[in-house]
Amino acid sequence: MPDRPENHTIKLLQEMRSEMREQFEEFGRRFDEIDARFDGVDARIDGVTHIMTLIAGHQYALESRVEALEDTAKPEI
Repeated sequence: MPDRPENHTIKLLQEMRSEMREQFEEFGRRFDEIDARFDGVDARIDGVTHIMTLIAGHQYALESRVEALEDTAKPEI
């Protein structure tokens, strides 16, 4: 027989602490996965932004070219 009786309250608290640690570790893993997914989304958004900038620049160039053509093609009255 042990010299000291087992304290059930302490044992239950230790079990609760261990369960809480496991849950916090699981939350940490989930947040790491979410961060990784957001890194991918950021890269895609940056790519789309770059493409939109290129399209806007091309559109501006087209408008300038069309205006120049319209100026040269005006019929003289």
